[in-house]
Amino acid sequence: MKLLLSLLLSLYVPNLYCAEKSDPEVFFSVSRAHAARPQAPADAAVLRSPDLDEPGAAALADLLEPLPALGIRRQNGALGLATAGLRGYQAKQTAVYLDDIRVPADITGTVDLSVLPAEGLGRVEVLPGAASSLYGQGAEGGVLHLFTRKLSPGARLASAGMSASSHDARAYTLKTGAAGKAGDFFAAGSALSASGFQRNSATERESALGRGTVSLGAAGRLGVTGLYSRLKTGLPSGTPVPVSAWDGSAEREANSLTDWQRSRRGLGALSWSGGGDGAAFRAESSLSSNDIEALQYGSVSRSRIEDLAFSGRLTVRRRLVLGAESSRSSLYSGLYGDRRLYSAGFFAQHTLTLAEGLELSASARLDRHSAYDSRVSPRLAAVYAPDASWKFSASVGRGYQAPTFADLYNPWAAPAPGLKPETSLNTQAAASYGSPGGWRLSLAGYYSDIKDRIALDPLTWAAANLDAGFNYGLEAGAGWGLGGFSLEALYARNVSKARSGGGAYEPLSFSPAHRVSWKAAYKGGGWRAWLDGRGVSEQYAGRGETGNRLPEFWLFGLGAARDFGGLELWGGVSNLFDRHYAETADAFNGWYPQPGRVFSAGLNWRLL
Repeated sequence: MKLLLSLLLSLYVPNLYCAEKSDPEVFFSVSRAHAARPQAPADAAVLRSPDLDEPGAAALADLLEPLPALGIRRQNGALGLATAGLRGYQAKQTAVYLDDIRVPADITGTVDLSVLPAEGLGRVEVLPGAASSLYGQGAEGGVLHLFTRKLSPGARLASAGMSASSHDARAYTLKTGAAGKAGDFFAAGSALSASGFQRNSATERESALGRGTVSLGAAGRLGVTGLYSRLKTGLPSGTPVPVSAWDGSAEREANSLTDWQRSRRGLGALSWSGGGDGAAFRAESSLSSNDIEALQYGSVSRSRIEDLAFSGRLTVRRRLVLGAESSRSSLYSGLYGDRRLYSAGFFAQHTLTLAEGLELSASARLDRHSAYDSRVSPRLAAVYAPDASWKFSASVGRGYQAPTFADLYNPWAAPAPGLKPETSLNTQAAASYGSPGGWRLSLAGYYSDIKDRIALDPLTWAAANLDAGFNYGLEAGAGWGLGGFSLEALYARNVSKARSGGGAYEPLSFSPAHRVSWKAAYKGGGWRAWLDGRGVSEQYAGRGETGNRLPEFWLFGLGAARDFGGLELWGGVSNLFDRHYAETADAFNGWYPQPGRVFSAGLNWRLL
């Protein structure tokens, strides 16, 4: 691995998704206000519509895998549970939003990316580093912000697609939308089914995502956003075959042939916005739910989490943002009981222009919660862009993670009424460069000091503030584009350790030291072709490099597409060299194998 890393670093690595100074779009996640105009930090990442139209992407997790700062973990095959954590933090410490609405999580605070459709998205922003000064709890590692697609005025869209791939996978998609002076709308839906790589891993999934706005003239604009997904899947729960014996067939054996899970997720929001450059207003209400029913260990469990939220925001002269939000989170579960948690947050951010290209942003948020004391999260950030090529940024801020329903009401452990949120102090700095000749380079470094880390007490299995910890690392990127050709490579180095009491610091579970991704592509004459890959170094299921070992893996893929003027045909293969690997494991079920070589093909038909 060291040899290959050296070769890649000799190219290294423009992040093609870094926000450029010339980017006309607002990087919303920096301020949570469309009317505000602060510059994005040099290490912020953006996926736009061309990147999100990747052929064969079954879910959002497929599109995010090339970003090494995001650690993707999958269970039960390519279509199973997928979570993402930023810069060494767990998934519950990375906030996931859709159009500024928090996506419903499960009782552990985790969002399953496998059920979020890629078809209806027009933009994805990744803001690494502590973001609790704007987003509150659950944003220690950063924010993954999804935006439904928005068409340009006068545009209309109608398209359909279908695809087939290995393991009897079939997918169908529909998209439609239009935009005018009076309003706009966009909607997308998809249906997918597959027999799965392992026994008892058959999956069925339907999802729909949409948004719309109506102009009220001088009175502002009304908007609505909706998301629905339904999932039905078998739960093989890993394999009894040790990873050393995997050959592409043996690991298909499942620990369970009868377990299953059904889930439904829904989200609806209504918003109003108005005002102008001097003062802009926005008010929003949302209702979301996450229903999960599962058969495991011989019994059926059911849970439902329902979140009701209200928010308001004032932007003054595009530089000062004042906001407030409140929420009620309700749990209905026969196992965990019926519970309710209430919270309210008040935040402010002011951006100053100190010199040409130099901005300083100060933000802070006060959070009040029914289960713990009030919390203040400040942040100070600077961005300097001396010209169109260079950008530098640095920030320091506090983040925190609140106890989840699972932490507070674990039915197999004593209650934890004194459980406190874990807190962290995060510092980071980054630089990026884009040359007129098409070269792009980026480099970022970070350090997080974590206090009162929430972990399970090994004696009582109750959640407790046992640990202290830290994350540090660097991310590098390089790329080049000329005409229809483009090359890119990305690398992330991360160290995550924690300790209990006065003990020694130990590496955390599922914290690989190295992640690499790369892509070479060509577009021209109606053709698209690409060669890509990623690599992840070894990791362990237990802290201190204990438990099941997950060996390093290297994956390659290739594909091509041909546009015939409204009809695009494509084909590709992933895991080209048929590697046998896993991204997660546990002490009870062993390893969770991922598929070997997968062939896929499909078509996209643009009707409008």
